[in-house]
Amino acid sequence: MEDKLKWIDEALAQERKDNPIPNELQVSLAGALENDWGGDWNILGTCTFRPNEYEEIVQRKNGEFYQNEKVSWLTGERIVKRVGRSGEMRFGTPGISPGWSPDAAERMIHRWIQKDPGLRDTRWFLAVEAHKHRNCHHGHVLFANSGKVNWIRARDKWEDKFGRFRLEKVKDDQGMAMYLAKRYVGKEYGSDKFRMSVSRNARRPKKDPCSRLGYEYLMMLYKNDCLGKDASKMMSWQRFQRSLGLKL
Repeated sequence: MEDKLKWIDEALAQERKDNPIPNELQVSLAGALENDWGGDWNILGTCTFRPNEYEEIVQRKNGEFYQNEKVSWLTGERIVKRVGRSGEMRFGTPGISPGWSPDAAERMIHRWIQKDPGLRDTRWFLAVEAHKHRNCHHGHVLFANSGKVNWIRARDKWEDKFGRFRLEKVKDDQGMAMYLAKRYVGKEYGSDKFRMSVSRNARRPKKDPCSRLGYEYLMMLYKNDCLGKDASKMMSWQRFQRSLGLKL
């Protein structure tokens, strides 16, 4: 099946190359994440919304830009644009319909977190940023204290309703500032293009009982499901916790 959002991953990879070191804003944001909101961020989720076929005059497909004929006044669909007092109808083509605004994107991600019994007990930080080539926003969520989350269920809930969901293990070997520069957001921190929010429990963060090894195993289980691999040869998450003496 064709992945219409593959180019987003390619743009993100290029952005990581273009930002090898953190800027001042990223350093400031990293300080808050590490010192004020508890640190120990282990999981990064990316929430992307499906493309709106009317959101841009020029759209991108398979790395190529092309004219969106659906909103072209010459070749677009003919719809009723106006009805006069005597009932006469004026026809035209659909206008530009904006994609997800930063406020709407943030609201839907909050709702997704609160409706999931595992996600709502996590400590999280959300940043919403704009796409470079779409009139639409998407969100990145850092999670801590998320050892009880059923990520497969959370992914399916998001993708069924909104679009793509991507999960990564945070590799924070050089500190959160370097992670922000290479794999995250922060360059627009302080501008009206940037939205961020943090969970209430981050004000009084508790130590995460799940070890880094535990999160590595969680990611292995998740990736196996994404690839359609048989996970029967692996321990269940509950059995793995018991083997490490974890009490989540």
